[in-house]
Amino acid sequence: MIEALNNFLTKVKEQRHILPLIENADLRVNLNTNQQSIQLVIKNGTIITLQNQPSKYEISGDINAMTQLLEGKQRLRTLKLSISAPLRTILLLESLFYLTKAREEFAKII
Repeated sequence: MIEALNNFLTKVKEQRHILPLIENADLRVNLNTNQQSIQLVIKNGTIITLQNQPSKYEISGDINAMTQLLEGKQRLRTLKLSISAPLRTILLLESLFYLTKAREEFAKII
């Protein structure tokens, strides 16, 4: 999950088109699997990670499902993950994860 998370953070920095989604955001969400717990802090257009910090929003589940989420291969609401957050927050997170996925068809054009 750490590798997928690092790839996600790199893609966020590279793909400037998603920055308007998070430029005014102030959000903390814990990503929990059986093996790890990492907190994503989204604030003022940046995303950082912290270890084992309390948060009122949480996404929990299998490491494979969490990796698919971080890689943008599946949408948040279609994965078998437990989500504790308001719908608006869930939609923001889903957009963020899905829009940062690698687009192989774009690489062929460039």
